[in-house]
Amino acid sequence: MISYEQALKIITTKIPSNNNTKFLPIFSSVKHIAAQDIHALTSLPLSNVSLKDGFALTSKGSYEVSTGDNLQEGTLCVIPFEERIPQELPMGYNIKNAGEDIQQAEMLLRKGEYINAHNITPLASQGIQKVKVYTKPRVSILSIGDNLCPIQKEKDDDEIYNSNALTFASRILEIGANIHKIWLTQNKAKRIVECIEELSQYSDLIFTTGAMSHHDAMSKLIYEKRFEILFHKVQLSPASPSALSIYNKTPVLSLPGLPLSSLLGFEVLGVPLLKTVKNENLHSRKNLCVSNAQEFTCKDSCTSVIPGYFDGISFLSAPSFKAGMLNVLSRCNGYALIQNKHIIKKGEKIEFFPF
Repeated sequence: MISYEQALKIITTKIPSNNNTKFLPIFSSVKHIAAQDIHALTSLPLSNVSLKDGFALTSKGSYEVSTGDNLQEGTLCVIPFEERIPQELPMGYNIKNAGEDIQQAEMLLRKGEYINAHNITPLASQGIQKVKVYTKPRVSILSIGDNLCPIQKEKDDDEIYNSNALTFASRILEIGANIHKIWLTQNKAKRIVECIEELSQYSDLIFTTGAMSHHDAMSKLIYEKRFEILFHKVQLSPASPSALSIYNKTPVLSLPGLPLSSLLGFEVLGVPLLKTVKNENLHSRKNLCVSNAQEFTCKDSCTSVIPGYFDGISFLSAPSFKAGMLNVLSRCNGYALIQNKHIIKKGEKIEFFPF
């Protein structure tokens, strides 16, 4: 069993990143990863600009301006129509200086950066029409279990709906990748290998969920020669049975089947793995140091993943977070990572990661 930090290091050093690129219109580049640095072509604004409708004052007199107008050289300030002209002129009042927004050659978008809506503003302001991006990876999900039922069918009394797969797929789309296939198979070694063999032909990454207990098929398969095992069992609570392997050059992350264990395992192992494959800079991983609102306990022999809600002031852990629970994360907006500690007291500082 390896530590969580060791598992992350293996992910970032042993898993190859996607190097396929293409050019997209800036609107279509959202949720992609930038494949090149983009610098500003010109400074903005090119000259001083008025921020108000009013009188622009100079040492020689005044003139009327509207919001956004370029100002004449030597303009000292802009006094709005509704204000009186003061005895002492406030230098630079209601003026946006030349180059105040963007400096020529300034970095606008960094290679490896996840492109969101707010990245579009500086690009569009420079007249940049296309962005070089990495192509989105194709991700497949294989759910393993003898009692799983797809939601398209009516389940029997002894079956459960396959909610893990749809949650994984939704998170993968949110993070910025494409879903290739979502498959369901029984806990039988031969059938699992057949599925992974076919999925690996057209997938850049495969997630499996279920069949990771000691005597289950997936837990044993990763030790066969056709799999290159990178790790199996991580000092994590929950999701400790998780494993990472390579099959036909395709990374396969195998997570447990219990809902909360599987979903939190995806957040702490699957998300870094997916971002590595996407070629996204992992230093962009956002975490906050926040105050704990109410005392809770966790395992002191591993890294504990505690789901909860951060309200902008403090973190409140979910009232219960057993590995088999289903409807916990829908009421959470992130999780805390606790290293080898049993009691987390009220007011104690913790590391919080938003979803």
